[in-house]
Amino acid sequence: MQLFAKHRGCRRIQTTARRLLPRLLAHLIGIVALAVLLPVAGMAQARTKRVVVIKIDGLPYEMVERFAREQDPMTGRSLLPWFDNVFFKNGTRLTNFYVRGMSLSAPSWSTLDTGQHLQIKGNVEFDRDILRTYDYLNFIPFYFKQVTGANVDMPGTEVLDSLGVPMLIDAYDNYQRIPGSQLYGRGARIKTLKRAGQAKFLRNPIELAGEFVTGLDLRDVVPDQLEHELIDSLQDPRVQYLDYYTTSFDHVAHHNNDRASHLATLRDIDALVGRIWTGIQKSPLSGETVLVVVSDHGFNTDERVISQGFNLVKLLGSYAGGGHHVITKRRLLMDYSLKSINPFVPPITTATSQSHYLKRLSAEYPTALLDFDGNERAGLHLRNSDLNLLHILLQQLKRTDLSPALRQAATNAFLSVIELDRMHWQGELDQLNEELSALRRAIEKQRALCESQPKKFTVQDQELGRDDNARRVCVLATQWTEQVKGYSAYVASMRKLLGLRRESFDPFRLKIADVIPEDSMGERNSVYHLQNYVVGPGPDGLVLKSDGSLDLERSFRRINYLALIHEQEVRNNVQPGVTNRPVDFVATRIPRETIAPALSPDLQPDDDVVWLYGGPDRQALVLPRGEAEGQLRLLYLPIAHLKQDGRGVMSYDLANWQEGLPLRLLDDPRLDVPINDRVAWLNDWHTDVEWLHAVHKTQYSNGLIGLHEQFTLFPAPGTEVSTAGLSTDERLLHRFRRRQRRLVETDMLILANNHWNFDVRGFNPGGNHGSFFRISTHATLMFAGGDGTGIPRGLAVSEPYDSLSVAPTILALTGNLQSDNLPVPSLARRGFTKFPGRVIPEVTGAGSGQPAK
Repeated sequence: MQLFAKHRGCRRIQTTARRLLPRLLAHLIGIVALAVLLPVAGMAQARTKRVVVIKIDGLPYEMVERFAREQDPMTGRSLLPWFDNVFFKNGTRLTNFYVRGMSLSAPSWSTLDTGQHLQIKGNVEFDRDILRTYDYLNFIPFYFKQVTGANVDMPGTEVLDSLGVPMLIDAYDNYQRIPGSQLYGRGARIKTLKRAGQAKFLRNPIELAGEFVTGLDLRDVVPDQLEHELIDSLQDPRVQYLDYYTTSFDHVAHHNNDRASHLATLRDIDALVGRIWTGIQKSPLSGETVLVVVSDHGFNTDERVISQGFNLVKLLGSYAGGGHHVITKRRLLMDYSLKSINPFVPPITTATSQSHYLKRLSAEYPTALLDFDGNERAGLHLRNSDLNLLHILLQQLKRTDLSPALRQAATNAFLSVIELDRMHWQGELDQLNEELSALRRAIEKQRALCESQPKKFTVQDQELGRDDNARRVCVLATQWTEQVKGYSAYVASMRKLLGLRRESFDPFRLKIADVIPEDSMGERNSVYHLQNYVVGPGPDGLVLKSDGSLDLERSFRRINYLALIHEQEVRNNVQPGVTNRPVDFVATRIPRETIAPALSPDLQPDDDVVWLYGGPDRQALVLPRGEAEGQLRLLYLPIAHLKQDGRGVMSYDLANWQEGLPLRLLDDPRLDVPINDRVAWLNDWHTDVEWLHAVHKTQYSNGLIGLHEQFTLFPAPGTEVSTAGLSTDERLLHRFRRRQRRLVETDMLILANNHWNFDVRGFNPGGNHGSFFRISTHATLMFAGGDGTGIPRGLAVSEPYDSLSVAPTILALTGNLQSDNLPVPSLARRGFTKFPGRVIPEVTGAGSGQPAK
């Protein structure tokens, strides 16, 4: 009986086990999933209590690696002893870290500081409607306006705030952070400037007297004070975030390509790393502090080559180039003027004497905007081609010597162009007018809110940043008022233009300035416009067809700007190995709805497309899918002879893979795809991470991903109109902010060939950046920390990452990131949203790298 009972018990256990096994497995899977999906911060067990970031503009990883491995014959140690000791021996460094987008400071730092996709696409941006200039690199007006109370934050920070995109420093309260002076500055440390001046002019009178004889050196006055205050603040356990920003390497490398200059600057930076690291070791939170060194891009500099300059402003101003009056951010090198060094002057207009129809009208009617900052690229806006055509026709109709037949034909053509554009232009104006009405109502509320702000603040209020917050409220009211004024003037002119009717049309009574808006580019040009851009009357003036209508082809001079710019050559090129063609390729965005009818079903994208133009038979489309669902996939489609007709219909020829296509993917030996499999692999869709693995060591590195990043208008909390709970006015204001981001988009992005640049202020012989070349996008990212942070020692991570990974990785180290890259609730309440980039597990403790050699 006992045996039988035992047997029955076993059977009961087995039966129960069978019954419970699925449940047990489910629980086990749940436990495993929970372990995997626990907050990423758990990887590092939230042991990091303080983060110190050294931001170094333009520092290329290869140069740091090379000098750190070289031995100083005088000391027997590394030429960069602090980099070697802190990061190479006792920290973690990423050997393949890249900019996601152009290797340009303002866009790159925005990604690094936010962990979000690009919203700011250039060092300077121009609003096409009102020519408002966003100058993201100009510090001096910012400090001046700080003193006068006209602003609180740097221009880039203001833009990000309007879009609802918080920065890493916003994860901390005002008293918990000590940010340096940088492009995305929040508030200005006026007291720091005062103390810097006192340290320079009051504390060392003998040294100062000597400098009056030899020349005052003021370059390091403010940086030295910022460093001093950062190190002092390390003793305050309340301070959890500190950063320091330096542009010293970038400035030197632009002007000098020799080893000695680069090494001298790097050794100064190395000493800075040493001083800050020593300060960390002496601080009460040393064991729980992480030190990060990060740069925004690499640098295309070579001791054997002088970077050559090509003057796009001169080309655009020439008769053959269209005779444009060109607006730039800075005065050209050839213009000797004290204004060229005055940071308060408005954008500079370079007038041309070769204008086809706007001579002596450069102040009222500039027709090209050029951003050449970064130098290996340039962003170009051209005035809407149809506005040019209407302007020319109106000038001709004001002539008294036109024959009746020609006057009738020109009048018909003028009104026909308006009718062709009426539906689109009227729709845009109506929407903009709705948005401006909402903005006016918001201004009234903002002014009332400004009046209610306290006028005096205690020391505690200032520690918490309440004084700056109050000023931000009032600054917004002023800025919005200026925007309403500018856009309202544009709307008024365009409404008058669209209000012209045949029965009452009299060109002699019209003032051109009333119907053709001054200081405006109008709508962005289509591909058809760029290929058939109107720059002036034809050589024979207005010409009639046999049927009595105006011949629109012969009556106007037109330029295909993609072909014109790409085919530029120089005659005298004295450097071997540098091509005589300054332009590599030209890129522009094509709206999805425009290109979709020309694409087969298997090629349909779900977002806008980037067209790369490397000549008539060397072109490509970059097609995107899946980004909205969280998994971007891209396809590179080789094509030839893309064109758009006047009705908007697009056509192209499919092309075979060949050498010389934009980005040179097929012919690059460093493409990480077997030779025999390349064409098949390249013909398929791949995720951005798959593309990164395959291309990051090629000449153009992650340029394919970067081009998509550059031309995509990514959603942001402040631009999403479908967000639940928004009032009607809030939706209109969100739509308005989205419009403002679209208005700064250029017609074309021009990429320079290797060792060419477009900086017409000085041509930077030492080197440049701004392109998608690996040497320019390969940046620096290193981590080191105390024993409590869990940062691996002596680790070189070879897995490629890009700048979207920096912010989420830092937040993971500090315990502020949940699973699936979501911020913890306390940060979500501050406006932080899901991060699109990968956390670097090799740094946070959930992955493995390669031991340093």
